[in-house]
Amino acid sequence: MDAKDILGLPKTPFSSSQEKKSRPPKEPQRKPDGVSREVYALTGGVGMPPLMPTIEASHLKRRPAAEKEKVAWQWLPFTSSARTDNLQLYHWVRVVNGIQPTGDYQFAKYNKRADVLKYTDEEYEKYLVDPAWSKEETDQLFELCERFDLRFIVIADRFPTARSVEDLKSRYYSASRALLIHRARSFEDVSGNPLVKDAYDAAHETERKRALSALLSQTKQQERKDAETLAEAKRIMESRAASKVSNQSMLLHVLVLQHK
Repeated sequence: MDAKDILGLPKTPFSSSQEKKSRPPKEPQRKPDGVSREVYALTGGVGMPPLMPTIEASHLKRRPAAEKEKVAWQWLPFTSSARTDNLQLYHWVRVVNGIQPTGDYQFAKYNKRADVLKYTDEEYEKYLVDPAWSKEETDQLFELCERFDLRFIVIADRFPTARSVEDLKSRYYSASRALLIHRARSFEDVSGNPLVKDAYDAAHETERKRALSALLSQTKQQERKDAETLAEAKRIMESRAASKVSNQSMLLHVLVLQHK
């Protein structure tokens, strides 16, 4: 008794192997050109990347479709954090899609202020006394340096007494250097500061300006004469160098002959 007898199904003379529908034979897959046999065996021919690009090159050069922007220029007010009087001015602003720009004025970040040191009366008496300068003049100098951000040409123009730019620079930088050194716990703490590392030399600055003024005031004839002098000096140096090399080679030749 089998399952068909239990279920009451009629028996058929076909065997179980004949009951199954015959499947069509699979066509053998051909190994694509350019792929090694080992790689093809590992992948089984499934999921192989295409050998040729599937995207046309013209599609790669296309720009992505961007939303159309509505741009307009508007006359808008603005304030700047660089000013202390809250002055309101107007300028033309590029407005995109009706959204007005916010935030601080874009050029306010370039308003850099000089860090001018302050000193007390006690510090002045201890470290800043100079026979050539009174305390009133020193106070006025530091006030103008802070007001005009160390623009010494303007400071010299506004200074109440007749002082050269070099004198003003020398007094300011020497006083600031003395304050930094005496306020620090040790000299190593401020040794890298430019005011301490490179002390201002008024005599050198005066000589530099004098030499520059003399150079800029030269005539064409003087420039040609200087060029001829430099060319002659160069010729003499080259001649001396060649003579020195010749003498050394001759001496070496004599030494070689003596040792033979």
